[in-house]
Amino acid sequence: MRRLALSVLLALSQAGSGWAADASSPAVQSLMKEAIAQHSSSVLVMRDGKVLAQYRDPSLKTSGIDMMSATKSVVALGVGLLVTDGKIKSLDQPVSDFYPEWRQGQKAAITVRMLLNHTSGLQNVPYAPAEIYPAPDFVQLALAAELSDPPGTKFSYNNKAMNLLSGVIEKASGKPMDKFLEERLFKPMGMTNSSWGEYDKAGHPQAMSGWVTDAADAARIGQLVLDDGRWQGRQLISASFMKEMTAQGSPLSPKYGLLWWRVPSYSHTTVREDLTSVLTSHGMDASLVALLAPLQGKYFASNADFVKALVNAAGSQLRAVQTALSDHKLAASDLVKVDSGPVVAYEAEGYLGQYIVVVPATRIVAVRQIASPATEVNPWPWGYDNFGDEVIKLGAK
Repeated sequence: MRRLALSVLLALSQAGSGWAADASSPAVQSLMKEAIAQHSSSVLVMRDGKVLAQYRDPSLKTSGIDMMSATKSVVALGVGLLVTDGKIKSLDQPVSDFYPEWRQGQKAAITVRMLLNHTSGLQNVPYAPAEIYPAPDFVQLALAAELSDPPGTKFSYNNKAMNLLSGVIEKASGKPMDKFLEERLFKPMGMTNSSWGEYDKAGHPQAMSGWVTDAADAARIGQLVLDDGRWQGRQLISASFMKEMTAQGSPLSPKYGLLWWRVPSYSHTTVREDLTSVLTSHGMDASLVALLAPLQGKYFASNADFVKALVNAAGSQLRAVQTALSDHKLAASDLVKVDSGPVVAYEAEGYLGQYIVVVPATRIVAVRQIASPATEVNPWPWGYDNFGDEVIKLGAK
């Protein structure tokens, strides 16, 4: 079945013109074979708006798939629209302008930019079901959160703080975030299969996830980023904002922009020689330290290889390991050394392996989606962690 599906998609892509004729190249074949092997529900690869390769699982019963955390990247574009319109004065506008209760104390220093680059300092529990989903109002949950770090001093990927952007966009635009994005982004771009699928009990659309779409609409978002905020000749979002969105978001995380990941040409990871000592000194449980001990001092040619090794080492205790690292405030920089090349692509990324990859040098936009399984699984092997790397190779000569 998978071989048949692959032959069909290659035949379809070769029927076009231009780069579509390269669909039989080893790089494209490798990408699509791996995409199908990784249980992808939908894959679309385009160059300058023309289809290079595509696949859709024939058993998929819905047109739209929740893009999970790739939703964040679309929320960034919503902020960009408001900056372009002048309804958000600048990225460095204090959040307290929208929520006056933050005008006192350290929270007065938190800016819109800090919500976008995950440096707000708000107390963070990475596992969303532990704290966010039980809360009746995600916006109020973020507003009431204590500070775990002074604003602007630490990068911490923060779903709780992210959801506050739903409220900021509503305050600035006068409309709920989902309605605003539908009117100002989705409709102007002809996105007919995009909607919002996740709300809190107070009716706020989630900002951390919840954008339900198909591959064609997701590729339109990628094309907008590729074209610096222009869509079919119309400048929807200022080019200056788009440039800032994909630049390094803060000195604290070179691989992150403003809710978009920055993909380097290569990324080699070496685990610290004293990994077990570091984990133990931070108070991590000895049984979890023992699981990670085999990784100590090892070199990995890519981040995807490291992630696979980490997931394999942790096994059924992966969630416990993730929680322990967060509880003990251990960042990746505390555990590994990363040697990276120059940034060559930008990526929206979500749980299970939802991707929008934009490669400016080769004018390629690629989308990978996977429907949620009936039961929870680890992001890998279904996550296709090296999808972005494989997309970058498509333009190699």
